[in-house]
Amino acid sequence: MKRFFINKPLQVNTNVKIDGIEHNHIKNVLRLKVGDDIILVCGDEYDYFAKIVDISKGETEVEITAKEKNSANPKSDVTVFQALVKSDNMSLIVQKLTELGVKSFVPFESEFITSKDKNNKASKLQEISNQSIKQCKRSIPMKVESVKTFKQVLEMLGDFDEVIFANECEKTCDLQNLNLKKSSKIALIIGSEGGFSSDEINELISKNAQSISMGNRILRAETASISLSAVVMYLIGEWHYD
Repeated sequence: MKRFFINKPLQVNTNVKIDGIEHNHIKNVLRLKVGDDIILVCGDEYDYFAKIVDISKGETEVEITAKEKNSANPKSDVTVFQALVKSDNMSLIVQKLTELGVKSFVPFESEFITSKDKNNKASKLQEISNQSIKQCKRSIPMKVESVKTFKQVLEMLGDFDEVIFANECEKTCDLQNLNLKKSSKIALIIGSEGGFSSDEINELISKNAQSISMGNRILRAETASISLSAVVMYLIGEWHYD
């Protein structure tokens, strides 16, 4: 059954009109018909089952008939702090981290970034996460924060039980050293294409962030972000069936 994201509260036994991108997807891409069943999600914990009752030029009307607790939403609390990279690469990161089950995403400025906020608007990245949940069957998108400064990131780290950052200069501690608890609130920090400066590395370590090597090969920023998130999600049980 096809899934669609609606950015407003939903309620069983009510009719909802769908317009914009999702209406176009229903009418012109998938060519669904009156009587077809679909699933709506709106950012809460439920999947809403609905039946199409009318399709016009500008909108689709559906009747919500039932709801069910979503089983694909992440049970863990993982936030990824990502230094700004080129907008296409940032979009890829947001899409894949949503699929992996990351809860929150914080883009930030660091010393060696080459991209600026104008190419990484939080609203655009949030929409990417909103759309990505349809494919991975989450009902709650990853929350995308506004761009922070490096200083603001340091101030936020006290809220986490575990803080890990990918450090290409690290020589002794790698992914095999990670020992994470499922109940932990975890922060993962990944640099930009230029990595972290020595001052930034020292400041992260001063905040008790654990420096982790991603191996002998130097990874692109987006590869590091997705890979580290995947390993952590596996270690804390997000890839296991209930």
